Amino acid sequence: PALERLAVRCARLGLCSRAEAVSYIRLGLVSVDGAPARNAAALVPVSAAVALLDRGQRMQSQKVTIALNKPLNYAACRAPAGTPLARSLLVPENRVLSCRTRQDPRKLGGLSAADVLDELTEGLLLFSQDGRVATRVARDANVEKEYRLALPGGASASQLAALRACLAAEAAQAAAVAAAEAARATSVDAVDDDGTGGGVQAASVECEEIGDFVGSGEGGEAPGLLLRILVRGALPAARLRQSCAL
Repeated sequence: PALERLAVRCARLGLCSRAEAVSYIRLGLVSVDGAPARNAAALVPVSAAVALLDRGQRMQSQKVTIALNKPLNYAACRAPAGTPLARSLLVPENRVLSCRTRQDPRKLGGLSAADVLDELTEGLLLFSQDGRVATRVARDANVEKEYRLALPGGASASQLAALRACLAAEAAQAAAVAAAEAARATSVDAVDDDGTGGGVQAASVECEEIGDFVGSGEGGEAPGLLLRILVRGALPAARLRQSCAL
């Protein structure tokens, strides 16, 4: 029968991330065919009944995910010197009134950004203790990420064509990475933390004009063009912004 390492199998089944599985297995909170397992690297048949025991399920369900409306001038992570991190905005004072939790985000360990939005990008940014969240946000082709690109002064037809070509090239490069990762997926260790089966999923990008806007320019208010860019799969926000800056 086909075999997989136990931690990998947990991730593939969506019980938890691979790293979380290692911790749960060490605590004896993962069972294989009803018996507690202790070795995360053990090879188990894919037909085996692998389960997270009740305590492990409670621990996993208690992991916190926070949605932040990140403003400009804050970086999600790996900020250059002098740039504040968006993590610093996760304080009780910024919590929306409708939020029922009373946890203090500053006291939560293992809370990591699920995507990379640099200081020149604003919008939804997730922070999570759940190792599956970041992988799904970054790589799952079923997760749509929508960006709005404001072009002060508008853009010519040739500029828009160049932008679309650049975005298509980025998606093609991501597809090539996905193909290489798929070829590697025959390894017993090949699986993403969210259990999607290993490898980066192919990216797709759509770009459309959605209207005009009035922005501020050197001479006062100036008309501009607003674009909607829809991304599915593994296309990092930083590379997307680099394409839009060309």
